[in-house]
Amino acid sequence: MARTVKVTVSMPVEDVDRLKALDAAGVIESVSGYVAQTVHDRLDRQAWLERWRARVGDPHPEATVWADEVIDRHFGTADRRAS
Repeated sequence: MARTVKVTVSMPVEDVDRLKALDAAGVIESVSGYVAQTVHDRLDRQAWLERWRARVGDPHPEATVWADEVIDRHFGTADRRAS
């Protein structure tokens, strides 16, 4: 089992409410476990992107615009460049 350490984070009230509702409904094992797994997955994704960019460079700006348009059309707008 991985070592863990307790941390305090600030989150929007609405997100905390949604997490607690998922926990209460038994959809997730626990709020803590869900957040820890999500952070772990995001860190893995970031490391993969860094390796990919080191290997092939950044995508062409026109490709980025196209991809953003496709994603927005199917999933709505979001700040995908925050990471």
